[in-house]
Amino acid sequence: MSLLLECAEESEPPSITALGDARSATLVERVWAVAHLRPSAHVAIIGRHTLPLVLELLKRGCSAVRSLRPDAPSPDCEAADLAWIIDLDASELDEALRAARSRAGCAGRVIVEGATCAGSTLASIRDRAVAHGLDIVSFDHRASRLVLAGVRPAMTAAGARPAMAA
Repeated sequence: MSLLLECAEESEPPSITALGDARSATLVERVWAVAHLRPSAHVAIIGRHTLPLVLELLKRGCSAVRSLRPDAPSPDCEAADLAWIIDLDASELDEALRAARSRAGCAGRVIVEGATCAGSTLASIRDRAVAHGLDIVSFDHRASRLVLAGVRPAMTAAGARPAMAA
C-alpha cells in the first residue's frame, strides 16, 4: 500500500510556488524598494499567474494583498497603495490600467512590468496609461518597469492653485 502512495506522490507536478520562489522573491524585493511600501500597505496584483507573488508578499508581512484578473469582475474595489500589473497580454493592458487607476487613486502607485505586455514598448504603455489618468513617476528600461501615479486634475476655481505650464 505504501508503494502505491509513493508512486502517486512522485507523479504530481512540482508546486507553482516552488518553481517561482526565487523569481518572485526578486521581483517583490525590487518592487517593494521602488514603491517604498510599508508592511501594512494594501497591494493589488493585476494579471495572471500571480499566486507566487501574493505568497511572497504575505511572507514579507503584507497581509492586505489581493490578486485580480483583468478579464474577471472584482466588485470590492478596495483602495490600494500599490496596483502592480504583471503577466498580461497587450490586449488586457487597458482594462488592467483602468482597474489599477481606480484602486490607486491619486495617492497610490501603479507599477507596470512592461516586459509582460508582449509587443508593447514602454512609450506605448505610457501613452495608454496617460489615457487612463496616469503618468510616469519613474522608469527602469533594463527591467522594463514603469512606476505611474494618478494625475491630479488642475484646479481652476478662485483661490485654487493654477495649473503649471509645460
